[in-house]
Amino acid sequence: MSMNRRDYLKLLGAGAAVAASDPTIFATSENSEAQQQQPKPPAESPEVTADRERRMKWWHEAKFGMFIHWGLYSILARHEWVMEMEGIPATEYQKLAAQFKPKPNFARDWAQLAKRAGQRYMVMTTKHHEGFCNFDTKTTDYCAPKQGPGRDLVKEYVAAARAEGLRVGFYYSLMDWHHPDGARCATDEAARRRFASSGSGIVPKSACSASVHR
Repeated sequence: MSMNRRDYLKLLGAGAAVAASDPTIFATSENSEAQQQQPKPPAESPEVTADRERRMKWWHEAKFGMFIHWGLYSILARHEWVMEMEGIPATEYQKLAAQFKPKPNFARDWAQLAKRAGQRYMVMTTKHHEGFCNFDTKTTDYCAPKQGPGRDLVKEYVAAARAEGLRVGFYYSLMDWHHPDGARCATDEAARRRFASSGSGIVPKSACSASVHR
């Protein structure tokens, strides 16, 4: 039976509501054990908390901005979940990387449109669940400079947004359908460790400086 995206998201929402009402309902001994083995995140410092609150205050007051979903799925002219929803194998989907060739000054056009509309910030996908990185990285060849675009698309986006006086934000997905351990790591501790150590196109610190509060 086929299911469109809207029905799929409704189903996900219903599942989330059930899980929220009883967190143990979907628990199994296998994934419970995996969760127990995962290290707890360190306590957040007062400085980090204050900085996040400052940035969130600015964002709430800004109100109007542009969010751009953009990646290999753009070639297929469908939504960013197309690989998963249509069951496209990773070996087939990755062929799109060579075909992905954005036009020059694409980001300038977006930024100028945002400015004319009265928007105050922009957010772009640096890597979505498909696993393709729009920025330069040493952790994988599945990235824009080493594939069809032949250049760092995030760098161009940041420069264009700042040229229009807009603040810059990144969307970066930890999920990765392209990496062999990307799905398994949710329930397999060994897979999680391999996935984490691989880097999987992690955004470099130099890029992270261009966060939405800048």
